[in-house]
Amino acid sequence: MDLARQDRDHERDQAGTAPDGPAGRSGGAAASRRLEAAVLVAVNLPIVVAAWRGLARGFQPLGDNGMLLVRARDVATGHHPLLGSWSSSSAVLDQNLNNPGPLYSDAIALPIKVLGPWVGLAVGVMLVNMAASTIAVVLARRIGGASTLVAVAAGVVAVQWIMGSELLYDIWQPNALMLPMMAFLVAVTCLATGDLAMAPWVVGIGSLLVQTHLSNLPVVALLVVASAAFGGWRIRRTGERPEWRRPARWTVAVAVLAWIQPVVEQVTSAGRGNMSRLASAGTGGGGEAIGLSRAVRLVAEAVVVQPWFTRGSFVDAVPPGVQGHDIAGLVPFGRGLLVTAVLVLGLAVVAGMCWRSGRRSLATMVGTSAFALVGAVAAVAVSPLNVVGTTPHQMRWLWPIAAFATAAVLAAALDALRSWPRPGRWALTGAVAMVLAVSAATLPTHVSDGLFTSPTVDAEAYLPAARELVGDLDELAGRGTVLYDPTGIPFADPYSGLVWAELQDQDVPFVFDDEVLIRHFGESRRAGRTAALRLWEAFGPEALDPPPGAERVGFADGPTGPVALLVEPIDR
Repeated sequence: MDLARQDRDHERDQAGTAPDGPAGRSGGAAASRRLEAAVLVAVNLPIVVAAWRGLARGFQPLGDNGMLLVRARDVATGHHPLLGSWSSSSAVLDQNLNNPGPLYSDAIALPIKVLGPWVGLAVGVMLVNMAASTIAVVLARRIGGASTLVAVAAGVVAVQWIMGSELLYDIWQPNALMLPMMAFLVAVTCLATGDLAMAPWVVGIGSLLVQTHLSNLPVVALLVVASAAFGGWRIRRTGERPEWRRPARWTVAVAVLAWIQPVVEQVTSAGRGNMSRLASAGTGGGGEAIGLSRAVRLVAEAVVVQPWFTRGSFVDAVPPGVQGHDIAGLVPFGRGLLVTAVLVLGLAVVAGMCWRSGRRSLATMVGTSAFALVGAVAAVAVSPLNVVGTTPHQMRWLWPIAAFATAAVLAAALDALRSWPRPGRWALTGAVAMVLAVSAATLPTHVSDGLFTSPTVDAEAYLPAARELVGDLDELAGRGTVLYDPTGIPFADPYSGLVWAELQDQDVPFVFDDEVLIRHFGESRRAGRTAALRLWEAFGPEALDPPPGAERVGFADGPTGPVALLVEPIDR
């Protein structure tokens, strides 16, 4: 038996408050369907509009996004990825590590193969975000009916609003995982109510988050363990014996399918497998951690002080900090600790009130959000400072967690008002109107232009030059394998991603002798003795006046000066 459906808050559905009898029940069901349809349109429309508009402008990926496109296009080819991309934490841990797995590449591979690289990439990310938004809303009904459905929809559209339109089809992992994190938070809440059918969903979505970006591991692990433990306690407390065999079989199947590729890499790797590298990095220390004091301040700044639902928080709440130095611009530790403690305590009080009134699934939702915030502080504290200190991409899951906490409190308020039918209907109608309004406000174009927000943050400035730069790469087709030389490429170079993607699109084979790029693109692209040409990017005077023996196969006058693609034969 599904324990979530036993609670009083789940037995009554706000959308079904029509009079008793067949006609009343029919009208209530129809109202419920209309409500669900309205919020599903609201949470999906901004994503569709953003992707369509981007494609209409001629979207192509820049920077790291081009590399991620190449790897997604490698799926089911001779370069099939068994791991995720190289992790920037490698720079401070003194060994090359990859994000654990390729599930995100697998998820978007089919649209890319069917629609081509540029359209397929935007559509693939769009579909993942639509699926995540839809799953979050639909699963939310299992917790507390219409109250939680509408409240979670409000959280989802709020996350979309702070991201802004241009990140809703952005493949860069921290952005691409924000809406899947919302779906995960709803799924673990369902599991914590004793809803065993959610176990495969928790494992599947959690695996996607962890494999795609390591920063999600602490939060996902804490929530999975806590939700499973609390769900088991609830089952034992009620004395029920729910069907567990089928969920268990599905959970095992999902886990095996999700993790078989990283396991294959581990056992077939010529050197140490990635799992061994991750395990040694996790237990052997290395690098400076953000630490508890800074973590408290960062969480308080991003969630409450700014606050989280503003676009300013998304861009500015995590200022860059240098290793060994304080992070300027954050709330002081004492104030940050007080703010965070009051927030968590407030959520605990609301959860207790819901529990005492018999609305135990809602209490579980609020309690899960409180635990997630505490877990977020712990996860930030143990995160390593990277080569540039702190960056928001290490903790983008903070915003979905804050949105989920807000949704939990909103759900509790909406549910409490059901005792008064007319105010309850007004409140629910107002909440739906808010969802629709935020969805509509997200439709206009918005570019989040903060530091480390996205590789495509300057797309409007750089994309025309990048297109011009790669426009003649078809000249390399049939001239043999190209060795790409990254020497001289600046940090956050906007051009190289599109260069790699265009080489792949023109069927020009390319390889690397740089260990970081080999970790990005796989051992199958390690340079041997087959490369015929060396290709590199040149800037400034070298772009204008190539050295003797070099051939210029691309040129553009970019926003920061001239840039060229040069090739020369490799002497054997």
